Amino acid sequence: MAIVQSPSKEIIQEQQENPRFRVTPNYSTWIAENEFIIQVALPGVSRDKIEMKALRDFFYLRAIRENVEYALDLNLNFEIDPTKVTAKYVEGLLRVAFERVNPLDNAYTVPIN
Repeated sequence: MAIVQSPSKEIIQEQQENPRFRVTPNYSTWIAENEFIIQVALPGVSRDKIEMKALRDFFYLRAIRENVEYALDLNLNFEIDPTKVTAKYVEGLLRVAFERVNPLDNAYTVPIN
């Protein structure tokens, strides 16, 4: 006869927090005037399980639901102002708007001789 000990509740909870599957969520993007907009489907994800980071030309998103981790890394190929990013999350749909930076706004005008 073997004695089997059940794992403690702490170990079970640790195992459940680590997602088993990593998937790219469904998303769409478009440009409206000077904004770049991303709309991401994150069904069943609670607001506190969403992590986003923005750099000048890169966007990072991680969202966890049960044993699924949604992962989206986008190289934007243009510059944004990371301090002016807005996000809204309603019923499993995340909408992120980036203000695009026009590189010619601070350009030097070259005189012709």
